[in-house]
Amino acid sequence: MDDRVIECGWKFEFVEIEKENYHMRIETERLIIRDLERKDQEQLYKIVWQKNVVRFMRDWSENSPSPESFDGYVDWHQTQKDSIDVYECKRYAITLKNVDILIGTVGMGFEDTVCEVEMAYFLDEEYQGHGYATEALMALFDWCMEVSDLKYMILTIDCANEASCKVAERAGFELFEKRYPINHTQPNMESDCYYYYRKYRR
Repeated sequence: MDDRVIECGWKFEFVEIEKENYHMRIETERLIIRDLERKDQEQLYKIVWQKNVVRFMRDWSENSPSPESFDGYVDWHQTQKDSIDVYECKRYAITLKNVDILIGTVGMGFEDTVCEVEMAYFLDEEYQGHGYATEALMALFDWCMEVSDLKYMILTIDCANEASCKVAERAGFELFEKRYPINHTQPNMESDCYYYYRKYRR
């Protein structure tokens, strides 16, 4: 087992299950960030149909008419458990430490409209307002810095999504620009503009 603790205090684990087969686990003060599993699909389905996820991340719901719609998505993530490639478009389960139930997701991947590695997140509305999204975002950012040579990561947030902007800023992302796409639509945006955030490695 490779346990690493860095300055921020998150505990990063790659736990060996079988030879050359690992899973990722980040432990924070209150949360566990781990690989998506089939048992998460009912909760994932419930969350992606909540009002603000439909509004600001509609590709999750428009392609997900049932919990079983996530079979292939979750199975693909299971095949990538040993990958530390931050350019892959991956999402991880966010759970509370004391209850292994999915309360949201956090992830990263290469965003081809801006040619940079972007982070993304959403949280069950029942668990919002407690700083969980901020905590998960900070922890995964630090993990990405630990396993890659990226100088920074970005967030692109619809200008109408004020709550997500607050999460980004609490997690240490700096607002760089307000952008107006020309001749293309930024994915999952309802507004004609979005905020572009960056966070650099320390």
